[in-house]
Amino acid sequence: MTVLAIDTSEVNCSATLLMTDGRTFYRSEPLGRGHAERLLPMVEELLDEAGSVYADISRIAVVTGPGTFTGLRIGLSVARGLALSLAVPCVGLSGLAVLAGQAKVASGVVHCAITGRGGQVFYQPFEKEDGVTQVQPLEHALNIDADDARAAIESRSGYVLGSAVPMVMGREVGPEDIIDTTVLAALSLALEPGDYPPEPYYLREADAVVARPVIPIGDQ
Repeated sequence: MTVLAIDTSEVNCSATLLMTDGRTFYRSEPLGRGHAERLLPMVEELLDEAGSVYADISRIAVVTGPGTFTGLRIGLSVARGLALSLAVPCVGLSGLAVLAGQAKVASGVVHCAITGRGGQVFYQPFEKEDGVTQVQPLEHALNIDADDARAAIESRSGYVLGSAVPMVMGREVGPEDIIDTTVLAALSLALEPGDYPPEPYYLREADAVVARPVIPIGDQ
């Protein structure tokens, strides 16, 4: 099975091709903006590097959130569009779960924290067991103040990673804090498409909403 995994949920635009023979081809660029213009060219670069073509892809995996609304829409739209055109299954997985899966610890609690807005973070703790690829969530994901996330982390010893570590731990972001689409690709192999649809995983409402008319229009 050849898997294409993509992530545009945060600053980085990332993609991985996991080939049937186990080879991986990976790109990740800190863009901030411009995911829409860069994602498909990045995928085509990976295909060229692998000596492969779109028709060889047999599964697509995408990060469903949490993250920026615009970034998530781009990644999900591309993933769904490619899956539809190639007639292959598409699975979605939370970026928090991918972070937990990539934590470089054999076992124990893994605290995942992704940067939100206005001093808030997306936070979720997981349990990692020896020899088990999939991690188990200990609680539901939350969109909470950084101070509350820090208190939750301090109440339960464990490994901490994610883009919000400067806010909750006071250290700089390192490579291990960036969502790794190679890990996403590997995790996706065990996921049933019907159980993990490529649907947006929002933990906060959009800042922009459709305005309601001041004066009623028609029969509204």
